[in-house]
Amino acid sequence: MKSKSIKTAIIVVISVILLALIYTVLNKIFNDGSNKYNDYLKDYEVNEYIPVYISDEAMAKIYLKEYIDTMYTNVEVAYNLLDEEYRNKKFGSLDEFKNYVNSLNLQVPVMDKYYLHDSDGYEIFGVYTKDNRFYAFKTKGVMQYSVYLDDYTVEIW
Repeated sequence: MKSKSIKTAIIVVISVILLALIYTVLNKIFNDGSNKYNDYLKDYEVNEYIPVYISDEAMAKIYLKEYIDTMYTNVEVAYNLLDEEYRNKKFGSLDEFKNYVNSLNLQVPVMDKYYLHDSDGYEIFGVYTKDNRFYAFKTKGVMQYSVYLDDYTVEIW
C-alpha cells in the first residue's frame, strides 16, 4: 500500500513539472518573449521621456485655451502673439487691442468645430467656438504659433 501511494505521489510531481514546462514553452512560443507592458513598467532615466499622442482636436483645444488664458493674464503677450500683419491692420496699437479684449465677455471657450490646414510648412488650426468666435493658430512648431481673430482681415494662407 505504501509503494502505491509513493508511486502516485511521484506521478503527480512529474505531471506538475511537465505541465509547468509545457506552459513555459507555449508561453514563449506564443508571446515571442515580449510583454506589452514592458515599456510602461520600465524605470525611466532622468532625461528620458514617454511619447504621447495628442489628436488634432485636442491640440486645437490646447491652443484655444492657452490663448484665452493669455488674454486674461497678460494682454501684452496676447497682443504679441497676434500675427504681425494682422495685428497692425486690425488693431494698430496695444491700447486698441486692450479695448477690444475688455469689450469681450471672455469665458472659458467651448470649441464647436475646428479644421486643420497644411500650408507651406505651417499647420493652421481654425477654431470656431460656441459663442460664434473664430481663432486661427498658424503653427511653426508645437506651441509656437501666431494668432488671427478672424479670417477676413488678412489672408491666413
